[in-house]
Amino acid sequence: MVFFFVVKFLWFLTHQPIVTAHGKIDRMKRYIRSIVQRFKSVPLPVRIGAGATLLALLYVGIFVIPTNIHFNYATTTSCVNRLTLLPGLQQQRAGKNDFKVEPQQVTKVFGLPLFSTSVCIAPASAPKEGLKKVSSAPFGIVLFSKTFNIHVPAAPTANVGSLKGKEVSAVKPLTVPLNGQDLVHTYSLHSGEKSAACKAVSQGMSCNMAQLELEPSSPYELALYRGYGKDTPRKTETLSIKTLTAVQLVDSTLQSGMTIYDKPAVFRLTFDRALESAEGNMKRTDGTASDIPATFTVEGSIVVVTPKQPLPRNASYQLTLKQVTGKDGGSLSDPIVTPFTVSGGPKVTDVSVGSTSISQNAKIIVTFDQALKADADIAKFAHLNGVEGAVSRASDNSIAVTVSSAPLCTAFSIVVDKGLPSGSNDETSADQWKFDGRIICGSSSTIGYSVRGRAIVAYTFGTGGSTILFTGGIHGSEPSGVATMQAWVTYLQSNGYKIPADKKIVVVPNTNPDGIAAGTRYNANNVNLDRNFPADNWRPDIDTATGMHSTGGGTSAGSEPETQALIKLTQQLRPRLEVSFHAQGRLVGANQFGDSIAIGKMYAGIVGYQTMIGNAEEVMGYSITGEYEDWMGQKLNVPAILIELPSSSGNYLNSQMTALMKLLTV
Repeated sequence: MVFFFVVKFLWFLTHQPIVTAHGKIDRMKRYIRSIVQRFKSVPLPVRIGAGATLLALLYVGIFVIPTNIHFNYATTTSCVNRLTLLPGLQQQRAGKNDFKVEPQQVTKVFGLPLFSTSVCIAPASAPKEGLKKVSSAPFGIVLFSKTFNIHVPAAPTANVGSLKGKEVSAVKPLTVPLNGQDLVHTYSLHSGEKSAACKAVSQGMSCNMAQLELEPSSPYELALYRGYGKDTPRKTETLSIKTLTAVQLVDSTLQSGMTIYDKPAVFRLTFDRALESAEGNMKRTDGTASDIPATFTVEGSIVVVTPKQPLPRNASYQLTLKQVTGKDGGSLSDPIVTPFTVSGGPKVTDVSVGSTSISQNAKIIVTFDQALKADADIAKFAHLNGVEGAVSRASDNSIAVTVSSAPLCTAFSIVVDKGLPSGSNDETSADQWKFDGRIICGSSSTIGYSVRGRAIVAYTFGTGGSTILFTGGIHGSEPSGVATMQAWVTYLQSNGYKIPADKKIVVVPNTNPDGIAAGTRYNANNVNLDRNFPADNWRPDIDTATGMHSTGGGTSAGSEPETQALIKLTQQLRPRLEVSFHAQGRLVGANQFGDSIAIGKMYAGIVGYQTMIGNAEEVMGYSITGEYEDWMGQKLNVPAILIELPSSSGNYLNSQMTALMKLLTV
């Protein structure tokens, strides 16, 4: 009978639902009162024995018999129904490094915990498979110690085989399946030094792949780590995966480095697949760098970027797409960074001519970076100064400046005033633009033709009464003379205004065009032109470095068309001085007429060459007949000097410039 009462009392305490603390206490009082009433009819010795038995059974039931608890990884704590008196006094005695024991469903009287009807355990360290024993007691007193047998199953394992070779997103979460839910451990994926945190889901663990910063279209071996609390996580499995093919940009209304002239409202970037999301930003990158509010939305395979306010003009920007995610989980391999500029008003970007050697009737096209306002009066903004001409519109973004019969070597300017209105936006040109040019300083004429019909051209600069004649290339195997004289022509075309007012310069760069074309010393008739002039010592057979050359001087003096052209020109000009360029040897000779000797020595001193005045045949090693310079001196009394350049090829204008300019003053 006593045993029955004890068992029923314990069952009442541990199984009756709790409505309120006071309600349960009242029920307990009524139940105890009923037991006491029954005990009153029992003899005193029996009552004493029954009380002792009750206490013994209570002690055994509460403290001696261990309580079994099956640990569950699917919850953070595992609990059992179990009466605990004075739970606030409980102290854990054993197993405290494995599990923590906490009384739950505590009943309080006047704010003091009287008893609890549930006990829960939580891991104090990473759970290990097997049987763990923990105990607790009021004040840690051994006599009242309660033992709990905790049965710990093996931790859940990941089914990594299902992911082997699978193509996964590099930015979307990856679910790693487990064979059971695990809310106890922490999980993470690792790739090199990078790690991705994982959180528990019903199917396993969802890992933040974006944190690994994986490259698209690439295979990876990922390590799955499991940890608990502050314990060092440990590797449990390896995952073999491959990231999805990278999302590719295939078209865009905005190109890197682009200057935008209209009023941009949106930018559209098209990719190679349907998209799910896009993330980016827009910044101003010039002196007032700042963020530009913009929205990034997805329309199918297009990312639409919309600035929330009009972009300030005449400024630089950078649009960055940090990430674009396809519906298939694909991602960018790298952020897409696109710098661009929003223009101000019109600016000149090109002029169709150089600043010198401009034709006397040139049509000069001035191009702007954007369309000009259609009804703008171009003549109101653009002006031609220094020469006669007219200004007109050439196209949407260009104007034409037409020069009319400008005098040679005349300096002029084209001016475009600020305020020229744009046809692309509401801006106007902010600055005045000016172009300074010069009309070509010389003219050209054909003085004759070679044996094979090639033109022999003379260039004339200046209008003075004293002429200096320059020639080159009389020997076709000496192209350096041609190159140097052609460069001299180019220089004078731009700088002819530097010629003294009393001088006229005539240059014939290539006097033997057939020989230069063939790379041979002679003309097309196999005649050495510099042995064909009607000097006093002309003869048909000439001496050369390799021996005598029959008819190398021509069939008669002046027999060759090239020679005849030079003779005619020289006779017309009656130059104050003639200068011939040959190669090679760093030498200066003179025909010893007039002041040629003094001029030759002066030239040699400036360029640092040796002279061969009066001993040219000794220096060259063969006799010289029918020479151009000798003919000029003998027939026209014209002083002439001859320059042997350092090599047969190359342009030596720079090394000769000082001496050439000095000749203009003799």
